[in-house]
Amino acid sequence: MHILMISLDKRMATQPDGDTVRRHVDYAAHAGKLTVITYTPPGAGDVKHPSECLTVIPTNSRSRFTFVPDAIRLAAQVIRDEKPDLITTQDPFAAGLVGWWLRNRSHVPVLVQNHCYFIDNNAWLAENPVRNHPFNALGKFISTRADVYRTVNEHERDTYLARGGDPDRVFTFPLGTASDAFRQAPPDGVLQATRDQLGLEPQHKVVIWAGFPVAFKRIPLLLDVFKRVIDREPEARLLLIGDMSRSKDDIPAIVARLGLQDTALLTGFVPHADLPAYYGIADVYLMTSSYEGIPRVLMEASAAALPMVAFDRVGVKEVITDGVNGHLLAEGDVDGMAQTVVRLLNDPAKARRLGEQARALSAERFSAGQNTDNVVQTWRDAIALGLRG
Repeated sequence: MHILMISLDKRMATQPDGDTVRRHVDYAAHAGKLTVITYTPPGAGDVKHPSECLTVIPTNSRSRFTFVPDAIRLAAQVIRDEKPDLITTQDPFAAGLVGWWLRNRSHVPVLVQNHCYFIDNNAWLAENPVRNHPFNALGKFISTRADVYRTVNEHERDTYLARGGDPDRVFTFPLGTASDAFRQAPPDGVLQATRDQLGLEPQHKVVIWAGFPVAFKRIPLLLDVFKRVIDREPEARLLLIGDMSRSKDDIPAIVARLGLQDTALLTGFVPHADLPAYYGIADVYLMTSSYEGIPRVLMEASAAALPMVAFDRVGVKEVITDGVNGHLLAEGDVDGMAQTVVRLLNDPAKARRLGEQARALSAERFSAGQNTDNVVQTWRDAIALGLRG
């Protein structure tokens, strides 16, 4: 089968050796042929062929506003050359609009994906009301007119059905997986070298967070939690992994204001291939997100046998079961979250037990092979369902 994908992930064209491209090479090999049209700014170059089965076409758009017409033009050429069996979009907004437009003109069924919790999410709407309210209306319009809709959590599925969606045309399963590298503990020498690089002493107990510091991750709140942790457990250290310059908040200034300069370690960007060593030296994974789709970092933490502590929010509870592989706290219970982290740091037997259960559940629910099978089977099912009546 030939799948045409509309994407906003410029890494498909700009990071040829990255994890995202490797994952799509695998999808393409199982599907037969995958063509991806992806947003890029000017300078991304010409068509790329990461594998025999995968073609990536960058839009080289002058701005994000021209992405839709650029993607439609490029997709129309693909459809003229070899009509695909299915069009799939990686979001229900700009990419979804492209897919809906193409579907109505080429009569190829469209599968619209939603990789996060957006629709009617008050926290997301409040982040940027001028932008997100129109996007919310567009997402509801596109998702209920797609031939098939794919979500990553049950809450998003339920909101789709409440809007009149067809239960036979919605699929729900996680986005992404944790690679086997997180399940295999790095050698002791690598772990010790990582601790030495960070200036960690044997007595230090490590709390870790990794990712992109966008607004809903609530890094200032995470630092507030950690301040309460350090007040109770002075030997605790926080590894904050990611490019903090991408945050709208001045994270180093907040660290300084809270007096965490010596205990909150800002590592900056860490290549994904190097992350297992950082997870390997950690004792607890801490998350303060206000919402998620289904967070890949929690899959990675699970695979690395880390107990997890987070608020009981949409997407997060798709991974964490309270008392089984971590703990979920009521929204806003900052002090309770800090106490929970401290108890795990000081009870290594319990932390180890939760971590091992996390690893077992991760292998069962978030394997790379299962993810590929789910994606490709959904494509097949969408083709079989065909156009809506």
